[in-house]
Formats: sequence, C-alpha cells, structure tokens
Amino acid sequence: MAIVGPEHIRTGDGDVEQYAVDGMTPKAVVFPKDTQQVSDVVTCANLKSLAVIPFGSGTKMAAGHPPKRLDMVISTARLNRMVDVDTDNLTFTVEAGVKFRDIQARLATEEDRCYLPLEELETETEAFICSERSHSGCFMPLDPPFATSATIGGILASNSTGPRRLLYGLPRDILTGIRFVTPDGAIVGTGGKTVKNVSGYDISKLMIGSAGSLGVLCEMTLRLLPLPERMETILVSFDSFKNTSAFVEAILDAQLLPAAVEVMNKRAFEGFKNNKSDFVPGRYAVAVALETYGEAVDRMKLEMLGIAKDFEAEDSIVFSEDGHRLFWHSMGNLQASMADRFPGMITAKLNYQISDWKNIIQFTDDTLSSNLLEYTLLCHAGNGGCTINFLLDGDDTAASERAVSTIGLLLEQTCKANGNLVVQTAPTNLKKDLPLWGEPRFDFPVMERIKNQLDPKGIMSPGCFVGGL
Repeated sequence: MAIVGPEHIRTGDGDVEQYAVDGMTPKAVVFPKDTQQVSDVVTCANLKSLAVIPFGSGTKMAAGHPPKRLDMVISTARLNRMVDVDTDNLTFTVEAGVKFRDIQARLATEEDRCYLPLEELETETEAFICSERSHSGCFMPLDPPFATSATIGGILASNSTGPRRLLYGLPRDILTGIRFVTPDGAIVGTGGKTVKNVSGYDISKLMIGSAGSLGVLCEMTLRLLPLPERMETILVSFDSFKNTSAFVEAILDAQLLPAAVEVMNKRAFEGFKNNKSDFVPGRYAVAVALETYGEAVDRMKLEMLGIAKDFEAEDSIVFSEDGHRLFWHSMGNLQASMADRFPGMITAKLNYQISDWKNIIQFTDDTLSSNLLEYTLLCHAGNGGCTINFLLDGDDTAASERAVSTIGLLLEQTCKANGNLVVQTAPTNLKKDLPLWGEPRFDFPVMERIKNQLDPKGIMSPGCFVGGL
C-alpha cells in the first residue's frame, strides 16, 4: 500500500497471527506513522468496506464480543511521539502508541530518578537516589492495569482506571484535547491545552471508553500533576470481613485524603509479583496509598495505624517510596500475571453504588466460595468498583460452567445496587454464554444512534461493543 510503504504492511500468516482478535486473524496489519496516514488508511478501508480494528499493545483486545468480521488491523506502534511536554503549565501532548510507563519515565526528570522505568524497581532499593527529591518532575495521574505494556491510546479507549482514581479521578478528568480519525477518514480535533477551549458538546469525552468503535485515537492532550513529596503505603491484615469493612469505613469517614483504599482477599495478595515483604495476610488485606506532602503523610499514617488497632488488625507494614511504587505496580499487573498461569481465566469488573460496597463484596465472596471457585478479589473501596479474576485452567469444564453461572448471579446483585458488570477478559468459547457488557441500560439507544451516524458502514470494530455495535 503506497500510503505507508510496503515495509510497514504485514500480510504473511506468521506476521498477522499475533494480531488475531478472539481467534479471528486479519488479512493485513498496517503501521501508519502519523495521523494523516491513519486518515488515509481508514479512508481507503471505508471505500472498500473493510472491517478495521485499532491495536495498541494488545492488553485490552480480549474485551467485548468477538468481531463480526476483521479485514485489517491498524497498529499504533509507530504513533510513538511525545509531541509537547509543557511541565510549566502541567500539560502533555502525546500520540496514541506511546506506552504509559514511558510517559511516566519521561515526565520525571533525570534528577528525580524515582519514576524511571518500572523494570528498574526490581533491583535493590540501594540502587536508587530517592532520599531527596528535586520536585521538578511531574506525572500523569492515572494508574491503569498493565501499566508496563499498555499504551495511552488503549488506556483511554478502554477507560482503564485503577485504585488511585479515588484521589485523582478518571481519564476523562485529565483529558483536555484529542485528535482522532472517524470511520470515514476525517481527522477531528477537539479541545487543547486549556480547559476553556470547548463550547457545546465535548466530543473528546465521547471517545473515552469507545473501544475503537467510533474511530482511531491518534493524539491526546492531558493534564499533569507535580510528583508528590512523599509516597507511602499502609498494608493491614484482617481475619474477618466485619473488621475489614469497619476499618475501611472509618478511614473514608475521617477527614483524611488517601490516594487509594484497596480491599483484597488473600489469594490476590499472594499473586503479586516481586512480593518480598514479611507481611502475613489474613483472609483479607487492606492497602492504603498516601501521596502528598510529608507532614500530611505522617499524620494520616499515624491515625490509620491507630484505627487498624482499634479493629483488631492481625498484621501491618508500611512501604515507602520504591516499595510503595513496586507494590501498586504489582497490583496493576495482577491480571496479566494470573493470565499467564490460568489460561481459562475470566476477569469481571463490578460497579455499584458506593454505599452498597460491603453487601456486594460479602455476597461476592460468599457466592464464589460456595461454588468452589478459586479467585482473586480487588475492591476499590470508595470508588464503587471491584475486579474479580476467576482462576480457571481452561480444561476444567465444570469449573468454567460454575464461573459462568456465578457471573450471572453477580450481575443480578450489582443491578439491584444500581450498578452493572463488565467481563474484561474471557476465553472466546465462553463469550457466547457471558453477559460481556452486563445489562443494556437506558442510554443504549443513544449509543446506537451515534454509532450508526458516525459509522454507517459498520467498519470500526464491528460487533465488538455494547449490544453488538
């Protein structure tokens, strides 16, 4: 294809198989270098009615329905430029194919080595110069799963978030501008480096969570924050859910500002990579992230450890700086590490009213245990969300059937709490039996009209999104 050059097109069986989606292999994989080339490729695909799926690093490709058809994959691997780094004004413009971990490494300066690439954190702590910060570095306030390999385009397209959304918010909260290519090949740019540059409908927010169904994300501008002066994690162990939930609610009711409050079961903690601490988890553990200036961290830590004693905590430990980052990095990579060990794994994300979190978690724990399922549970307390990995080996048909049945029960329970459930990953052969996008809601007709108007030929990720859009 003259648009990108023959050296940037793959058509051989060995080259395209790694870009298969739910067992469906594309006929070609194209690697455009900029937004204009993406536009030209999509225009050509539209004229020929070719089905197109955008592809970053592939960490989110197991989500959604299997595509109805797949002719071409557009890889964002060459959209890898950091276009504008304006740390003075706390904004950052980047192309979609840049990996999240590379963004964080770039935003922190060489003087402040604490946010260098995360692989480095596996070395001994003494190898780092983190005792005194330069305060010149910034960071993007997101902590998505697959932080080492995920691209920023994939993170926004999937609306991927993590535990620290409690303090920092959602991707939509830091996005100020975006450029994307529509299914007919048009280049659309909205927003920019300032907040007050959008009038009328904010189209940039429409693209967040669209999962490649409305176009190809190419470039985005995001808000930054200065690196926190101090970062620490409190990890507390409990043997009963009653004490666990009481401890969490006491923290959330207090005048404290943790970055994250995460409740996990013992199996989840044991699954963390690089877990070399002496901490002994009970049936549950609670991790609290503190990221602010030093005096506030000291005060919150002292108060929270006192609260933990009041509720009969079994054990506690504090991670600082490198240990803090490594702990939350391991938590974000839990799904990836478990998928390597359990090829039949199903990952479900529950959402519900925050006030119902205790009932949902207790119901989930009891239901999964009674069905003899092995699982990890991570609850973003204070956010109204919970992620469950059903640890299935793929060969145990009976266990897979119990998992599918259990997910139906969890969906019913979350709907009662005005929530829903999304299956983030599942083996292709089970997808037909699973509520992949939960229960259709009142907004589905609007989504359907938008999809039909923007993509009347149905070429962008056909059939993958909610309701088979």
